[in-house]
Amino acid sequence: MKLDDWVYRGSHKYYDKALQNLANALPPEKWSYSGKSDFGIMRSYLANVFSKLYMEREEAPESEKQNFIYEDDIQACFNTGLYDKHLQPIFYYCVLNNIPGFQRWKFEMFYNSYTIRYTKMPSLAVSRLQRPNFFSDPSELIMDPRLDIIPQWEHILDDDENYNRIPEQLRVNGKDFCRNLIQSEIENVKKRIQANYKTVVPQWYKNKIQLLVPLYLTNGENPDLALVLSQSEDKTQYFGHTCLTMEMAYNNARLVARPDSYWLHP
Repeated sequence: MKLDDWVYRGSHKYYDKALQNLANALPPEKWSYSGKSDFGIMRSYLANVFSKLYMEREEAPESEKQNFIYEDDIQACFNTGLYDKHLQPIFYYCVLNNIPGFQRWKFEMFYNSYTIRYTKMPSLAVSRLQRPNFFSDPSELIMDPRLDIIPQWEHILDDDENYNRIPEQLRVNGKDFCRNLIQSEIENVKKRIQANYKTVVPQWYKNKIQLLVPLYLTNGENPDLALVLSQSEDKTQYFGHTCLTMEMAYNNARLVARPDSYWLHP
């Protein structure tokens, strides 16, 4: 279930204002990409949080479903996983939509754990609303730089969409050149991880934790791409599935937590 299929957000002006108010209530963080003011990062975050909670709700016993996304005859609500400047959780609150042909729910407002008392939400139901759970084993977030990284070259180089993520100034030299350059940078990034474990950033994609590492292909200051890694089942090596743009990587990583990394930022 997608958030847009579940809730009618109202006019663009109304929802944009709500996102602006939410951003103001949160600790300082950049919620739009450079040169934009559309809250693209926040929109993606909320959509993915909802999808994760909805999936957990579908898998939960009937007696626990309301702990993930609460719904009754007049209202619906879920925990966004965000905290305001006073460390109060933020809730996404909706009321029944009375417009025929639209989604069942209509977004009303973001509330914190104090202001939501002005709604008709039962206090006990609010206290039970869970944040999405993205990992249960902290070791999933740590990478062993001693292990080999095996890139999926067929996906990185032979798929046009993925290949075009590589800077054009490199692509003009051909795929063999790009492969050799990326392979060389993979060896360098393992040294970066040994020097600073924060080089590795976890992301959530297709219901699993993966790891992101930077590839500096055109300069040593700003990475051009993020390589997506997952560990083999026998934990003896890593597979490099694809390369993401910085925007794509940040979107996926922000879902787990605000990236505390020197290289990944909006």
